[in-house]
Amino acid sequence: MIETAAALSAGLGVLAAILAVGAPAPVVPAWLWRPLARWWSRQLSLSAGTGWAWLDGPTLVAGECCAALAAAVTATAMTGLVVLAVPAAAGGASAVRAVVTARLRAQQVMRQDAVLEATRMLRQLLETGAPSVNQAIAVLAERGPVPLRGEFRLIAARSIGRRQAWKEARERIGEPLFDMLAAAVLIQRPGGGELVPLFADLESSVTTAQEVEREARALQAQARSASTIIVALPIAFLLILSTFHSPYLDAFHQPTGSAFLLAMLGVMAAGYAWMRRLLELPGLQRVRLTDA
Repeated sequence: MIETAAALSAGLGVLAAILAVGAPAPVVPAWLWRPLARWWSRQLSLSAGTGWAWLDGPTLVAGECCAALAAAVTATAMTGLVVLAVPAAAGGASAVRAVVTARLRAQQVMRQDAVLEATRMLRQLLETGAPSVNQAIAVLAERGPVPLRGEFRLIAARSIGRRQAWKEARERIGEPLFDMLAAAVLIQRPGGGELVPLFADLESSVTTAQEVEREARALQAQARSASTIIVALPIAFLLILSTFHSPYLDAFHQPTGSAFLLAMLGVMAAGYAWMRRLLELPGLQRVRLTDA
């Protein structure tokens, strides 16, 4: 018997090796590959924007999967309803994503404040006698806002090819307000007296854009919180009834009741996704400089 099992195992291993070498690579259909590629791109951009050196795309996905698995096991153990493992898993993954998104938003706010401070310092330096924008940039590299000092150092160190240095800085920061600052510097001659009114107007524009965007995001956060509470209330009610072993849930332990509960959860998920889509904000558009 042992010899037969060993022979079967060896045969299966040889067959798997032959198929792995000789079989053509599986072709992933475009309708499946494109959504996966977009999802993976969002994971990478989300992890990169947090500023945490230990967080990357695979680590974020692993954290979401672990949280989803833990939430699914906990919900199933508490309620005895396997169907509730699906929304519990979604909630666990969403909790991890919410923490990372909050960190990303905090980093974005910090960069926006740094851009506003840098614009204000540029205006003040030009008003108080800085001979050119290049000299003012050198001062910002030493005493400017901390989140942007490294970028200004790289720009100030380039005596040749500063347009390329600004372009690289804009790509790294990825902030529309910094794009406006770069555009104001690049489209004008580096003459201090002529740029003072421009930077004054730019400071006003940046301040207004920040106020409008943050007010819109605050309203968006309120609406999203309300939609999340509306969707989570029925699930929380089910958890409470399961804790008290209510007989009202006996029907959901049957196959027909489980199918009905799963269908209702699907309807709730579709409605929640529709509400979140309606609440999406386009945000400020990036400024594209073709000659930068």
